[in-house]
Amino acid sequence: MAFSSKQYGWCDITVSFGGRIIEGITAVEYKESQEKDYLYGRGCRPHGVVKGNRSYEGKISIWQSELEAMARDTRDNDVLNLEFYVIVAYVPRDGGQVVTDVLKGVQFTEVAKGMAQGDKNKIIEMPMMFIGVKRQQ
Repeated sequence: MAFSSKQYGWCDITVSFGGRIIEGITAVEYKESQEKDYLYGRGCRPHGVVKGNRSYEGKISIWQSELEAMARDTRDNDVLNLEFYVIVAYVPRDGGQVVTDVLKGVQFTEVAKGMAQGDKNKIIEMPMMFIGVKRQQ
């Protein structure tokens, strides 16, 4: 069986939400987790693995100007009230497989601002949680 093992790079990623591609994004990360425990019965070794709830979380890093643009367009200028989809598209320039993941029901969990002497721009890390991911759409 032959398969392509071409790698994706940052230049291959496009992130969009709120109806537009985010130009001022410097990082994106998202993960899906599921609770799992051993199923014990007779003896001292597990008989299986049982599954529990799933959870979804991640973060994006954006320029402060992107945050201010989002806040300006929200009710009460509060980005913590937003709920939206995030689309992460991996589009390799060398002709590899295009992959698009859709994060559903995304909400930011905190906003922190700050600046230090000598900073040329401000990158803000925005932790987020969401209710599901549709992979390879």
